Amino acid sequence: MTSANFLKESDFACTWEENKIRYKPVNALLIPIYEPSEKVLPFLYSFKKGEFDAFLVVDDGSGERYASIFKDVEEKTVFSVISYPTNKGKGFALKTGMTELLKRYPDLDEIVTADGDGQHIKEDIISVANAGKEHPSALILGVRDWSKAPPKSASGNKWSARYFRFATSRKITDCQTGLRAIPSDAFDMALATYGYRFDYEMNFLLPASREFGFIEVPIHTIYEEGNKGTHFRPVADSLLIMRTPIAYILVGVTSFLIDILTFWVFATYVWKEASTDAVQLLYCHLCSRAISLPYNYFMLEKLVFHHKGFFHNSFYKYFFLAVSSLFTGYFLTWAFRFLSSSLTWIKVVIDIILGIVKYLINLMITFANRKFGRKGKAHYSR
Repeated sequence: MTSANFLKESDFACTWEENKIRYKPVNALLIPIYEPSEKVLPFLYSFKKGEFDAFLVVDDGSGERYASIFKDVEEKTVFSVISYPTNKGKGFALKTGMTELLKRYPDLDEIVTADGDGQHIKEDIISVANAGKEHPSALILGVRDWSKAPPKSASGNKWSARYFRFATSRKITDCQTGLRAIPSDAFDMALATYGYRFDYEMNFLLPASREFGFIEVPIHTIYEEGNKGTHFRPVADSLLIMRTPIAYILVGVTSFLIDILTFWVFATYVWKEASTDAVQLLYCHLCSRAISLPYNYFMLEKLVFHHKGFFHNSFYKYFFLAVSSLFTGYFLTWAFRFLSSSLTWIKVVIDIILGIVKYLINLMITFANRKFGRKGKAHYSR
C-alpha cells in the first residue's frame, strides 16, 4: 500500500514503460473507499485482469484499523492501492486517484469511477464501461430507479435533479450517482473541478453539461440494511451539494441589502424627487450599484464559484452583465412606478427576478472555468 503523498515510480508493480510493451491501456476502474465493510474484499476479488486495463483503489484515510483490509486488497486482487493518513472526502479521493492513474497510464481513454460501499455491482460497472467504449466522447452515468430507493435518498436526489435542470436546462435522472465513465476529453475538467466531498460530483456535472453529451445506463438500485454502509450524511452533505446556490443566495442577500439601503438613502435624503425625475432615479441606481457591485464580484469569484481563470476574463463578463442588469432594473422600475408610491418595493421585486437570471448566467458563463475538450452532443439515453 502506497502513500499518495510520497508516490514514486519504483513503488508501482509495473511502470508505464513495462505496461506499454504488454498493451496500450484503454480504460481504468477507480474506486474510492473509506472504512470498508467485510463485503469489500469479495467484491474487489471478483474483478479479473482483462476486464479493465488498470485497477486502482484509493484508501480515503481509513486509518490503521482498516490497514489489513487494504493490504489484502493489494495482495489478493487485481487492484493497486494508494492511501493517505486522514479522511479528505470522496471528491479528494477521486481527483487523487485520477491524477495517479494518469501518471501511470497517460494515454487512458476512459476512467470508470464506482463506489465501494455495496451500492454498485460488477455487472453494472462493466455495462457502464462498455457504454463508454461505444460512445467515447460522452459522459456515461449509471442511474438508479428512485422508485425503489428509501424516501430520504430519493427525495434528496430529486431536489438535486431539479436544481441541475434549473441551472442547465438538461434533465438527468441521477445526479448523485458515483458510477460514471469519464472520457479522456473530460479528464482536465474533472481534475480542475472544485470540491472535496460529495459536492464534487455535482460540481463536475454542471460544467460538463456545457461540453459533453450524457448517456444514462440503468443500474440496480441497492440499499442493503437501510444503506448503513454509506458515509453520506443526508442533511450535511445535501447542503454541501447545494452549496453553490446557497452561497450565491447568501451573497446575493447581503449585496441586495447593501444596494437597497444605499438606494434608499440616496432616494430619501439626496435626490428626494427621484420618483418623478428620471435622471435623479438613475443617479440613485448608479450610486447604489457603485457600492454593492465590487463587494458582490469579489464574493462571487472567491467564495461562491471559486473561479480559477484570469481576473480580466470574469471581470469583463461580470461588468457587462452588471451594467445590463442595472439599466434593465432602472427601466423596469421606471416603467412600473405606477404600481406603488414606494420605488424601493418595486425595485425589490424586479431585482429578485433579475437575480435569478444573473445566477444562471454567472454559473454557466461569467465564472465558468475555461472549457476543456470538445463540444458534446445533445443529451440522450439508452
